[in-house]
This record gives sequence, C-alpha cells and structure tokens, in this order.
Amino acid sequence: MSSTERYRLFAVKTTVGQERNVARMLESRVRSENADIASILTLPDIKGYIFVEAKNKEIVNVLIQGIRHIKSRPVMPIDIKEVSNHLIEKPMIDMLSEGNVVEITAGPLKGITGKVIRVDRAKKEVTVELSEAAFPLPISVSADQVRILSSQKRGAS
Repeated sequence: MSSTERYRLFAVKTTVGQERNVARMLESRVRSENADIASILTLPDIKGYIFVEAKNKEIVNVLIQGIRHIKSRPVMPIDIKEVSNHLIEKPMIDMLSEGNVVEITAGPLKGITGKVIRVDRAKKEVTVELSEAAFPLPISVSADQVRILSSQKRGAS
C-alpha cells in the first residue's frame, strides 16, 4: 500500500436502532488502538448503517470484529455522492435552546459568554443574559453570532 492512498467511505450494516451505540463502541476501539480512521458517521435518515472513513476495508474489518449489533462482513465501499444529500449542515438556530451557555462570536460583545433565556426562531435571534454583567442584562443577538459552549439546563428557573 502506498502512503498516498486516499480515504474512502465504507458502509457497515448494523441492527436498526443501534447505529449510535455501534459508532460509540467503534470510536472507543479506534481511540484505544490508535487506528487510521478519519471519521465515523451515523445518519438519522439511513437506518441500519454506519459509515466509516478509512484508507482500506481491511482496517475497518479488523476494527469491527467482535462488536455487537454489526450484521454483516465484509464492509461495502460506497461513493460519497450516495450519502452527500444526507449531509446537511443544521442552522445554528435549530441547535439552540433555552439554558444553553453560549459565547458571542461577533460584534462589540465578541468573546462574552452568557445563558440563552429565549430563542426566537422566526427572527433567528436569541436573547442572552450576559454572565459577566454586574446585574442581569439580557441582549438579543443573531443566532449566527453565537457558539454553544455547553447545553446544560441546570439552574434554569
């Protein structure tokens, strides 16, 4: 094998509903064995399969040995074009919810953190209560100008 070999996408058949569990088990095995895997994908629209990006299918076959809920071997190489329509970037507004801790990434308040107290999906705005202010100071910013730091909802009243 040459060192310039490109990564390819391989489909691994799993038990329907166990895709995330298989991906987590595979991820822990990749980390412990320091395997040459570029990515592991689970796609909510495609049931019963996970996708592993590796240089060759032998690497994937060795890694999936003994993992529960994997249905068949050998793995199937697929073209990225077959799953590319399922790879859609979600807008930030869809990932935000009340109680999230966010950092403002643009504008005069760049770098300041706060807690989301309201999400206005129609206007694509979030109201953030700044954590560094001396008193509760809610401000509204565009959802595209925040980055989620944590999604803990503890302490929300």
